[in-house]
Amino acid sequence: MTGIIEHDSNQELGFSAFSPTVIIAQADVAKTGAIQIGSRIEYRLLMAGEKQSIEAYQAFFKTFKGQEKEKFAQQFTQDQQKNSATSETGQAASETQVIHTQSEPSPQDLQNEDQALDAESNLRLRNADEGNSRLLKPIENLDTFLQLANILTILLCGLAIALTSQRYVQQNQDHIALMRCMGATRRQIFQAYLSLLAVVILIAIVIGSLMGLVLGYALLQLMLQMIPNLELQFSIWQIFLGPLPIAIFTSAIVLIGFILPSLWQLLNTPPIRVIRQQEKSAGSILWMMGTGLISLIIFSLVLTENLTLSAIVMGAVIVLTGLLYAMVWSVLKALKAMKSRFSAYIRTPSQTALQITALALGLSLITVLAVLRTDLLERWQQQLPEGTPNQFIYGLPPFELEAFKQQLAQHQWKSTPLYPNVRGRLLAKNGQAFPESLVKSNNSLRRELNLTQADHYPQDNIIVAGQSELTDVGQVSVEAKLAEELGIKIGDRLIFSLPEGNLQAQVVNLRTVQWQSFSPNFFFIFTPKTLDENAGSYLGSFYVSPEDKGKMVSLIQQFSNTVFIDVSLIFDEIKHLVSVLVKIITVLAVLVSLSGFLVLIACINLLMDERKREVALLRSFGSSKRQLKNMMSMEIGFIGLLAGIVSCFFAEVISAIAGYRMEMPLQFHWEIWFILPISMAVLCAVIGRYRLSYLSEIPPLQSLRELN
Repeated sequence: MTGIIEHDSNQELGFSAFSPTVIIAQADVAKTGAIQIGSRIEYRLLMAGEKQSIEAYQAFFKTFKGQEKEKFAQQFTQDQQKNSATSETGQAASETQVIHTQSEPSPQDLQNEDQALDAESNLRLRNADEGNSRLLKPIENLDTFLQLANILTILLCGLAIALTSQRYVQQNQDHIALMRCMGATRRQIFQAYLSLLAVVILIAIVIGSLMGLVLGYALLQLMLQMIPNLELQFSIWQIFLGPLPIAIFTSAIVLIGFILPSLWQLLNTPPIRVIRQQEKSAGSILWMMGTGLISLIIFSLVLTENLTLSAIVMGAVIVLTGLLYAMVWSVLKALKAMKSRFSAYIRTPSQTALQITALALGLSLITVLAVLRTDLLERWQQQLPEGTPNQFIYGLPPFELEAFKQQLAQHQWKSTPLYPNVRGRLLAKNGQAFPESLVKSNNSLRRELNLTQADHYPQDNIIVAGQSELTDVGQVSVEAKLAEELGIKIGDRLIFSLPEGNLQAQVVNLRTVQWQSFSPNFFFIFTPKTLDENAGSYLGSFYVSPEDKGKMVSLIQQFSNTVFIDVSLIFDEIKHLVSVLVKIITVLAVLVSLSGFLVLIACINLLMDERKREVALLRSFGSSKRQLKNMMSMEIGFIGLLAGIVSCFFAEVISAIAGYRMEMPLQFHWEIWFILPISMAVLCAVIGRYRLSYLSEIPPLQSLRELN
């Protein structure tokens, strides 16, 4: 022995791959005697390359395998015909046998053909994203989380631009009206503001590109600190050739989509605006929102890979925004009509409802990521609860079953039930062989399956159809997804090929199976005494604490015919993966929260601007500083409270949609219903009090002049 393998980077992720590994020089393999009649040999070739090269090889492999399988099937048929012909003494009998085999194959003939084709089909190409579902499922959830973060960032950016452009319009309407009074044409004003917009876009591109490069480098260094084995290098050229042009294009599209309608609204400002304030028309607002939504859709099509998730989330946001705006507007209008103490805070219900909805939308999009992050962490932690079985056994002979149970009881090791494991093949349903197309497309019909019989189902199996218990000999419970794929229904009679011969069993129920659990699971579970347990072996799992690991040596020596697999190595891989994913989603949540913070600032600034004139007028009418501060704090705080409540509706619905896509159970997050409304009310009240306090410190005439 020249070394010890501490970690094999090329190790597969299945249970069998974590059994002890020995690396031997190829020249010395024959000396070990490991390869003999009955041995199973598997070859693996690991390849890495550019994406285009890999895709080209995948296409070649698919064509090659199809051609080889077709040749093999033809050769197999010819060999079968030859064997059938030579086994008969008469020519007529020989022809009859060949015709019968071709026209109506028996289940046994199909079994032999499938076994032969299976031997050829062992050649397969597998990507890095095809493997152990226990490790890949968290990665799939992370991918969905990334896509959702991308979509929410798009929405937050669009919302921030929309609010900022609306504020810009309000600040420049009087200026444009004055220019119109002095004889400026719409074309002159349009050219002037279009030039200004071009300069703004250019400056934004330069600043954004520099910040993107700096932030990208900083994030890469942060990722390298969190994941030391990550092999990534910062390349400016790759950024210039890939992400940067896309970011510039999409940012310009969103900016133009929201700014141009606002600019058009400015061009249509009537000169009379100088002496008389006018409400914005509903048509101009709808046009601005429509073009903005179109730009957001273009933005999402360019940046988002998961178009289905984008369509669902954006559609839900748009519908919810409309419904909640209508609901908030109705509530505010009713409050104003009641002439209560809250009526003083609601002067324009439609405008206040729009402000509340915008503020709630920005807040809810931030909340969604925080909620999903917490749900994902809880789910990943629940995958490995305390006492999860970390030892997996199979191949336990029936005559050693009782002795093994005694050893588990003696050491007080908690275990799952030990299930008899009989190898068998599914041949037919209701006396009819499965169609050839179904056999080719479903691997469960082309290989031997692990069959078992038990009084009780595994703990995480749930009956979804049929009777709850197996009552009579000859009954079978089928995994629901497999039953759907094979067209198996309750009452069907299935034919299995077992070592002792064929077996018929009636389907009495369908059940769901959690394949990601660390407990034995089966496609088919039979009634006790249906199978011959002596024809197979037993399998199961149990938990051994770290301090008892040394006792495993004597157990393995006592049951030398049984295969023991220490799946704690899989646990270590999962824990390492989860720790990395936690760091990644935390960074993402922080970045998206920064975007959401910009939205909140833009929305609160819009609220402040609209109340500056009111503060100045009330100050000129003799209101005290304390009265003004208290009034503005109450009004802005009331808007923040309503926005917090509405944001909870947004967050619950959007997180439910995303959770459904990630196959997470529906959860009601009661904590946000207490935190968001109160925190937003306090935050808005404090900001409103101190943002407008300076107006109460200056003379009324000066404050009115400042507004103009």
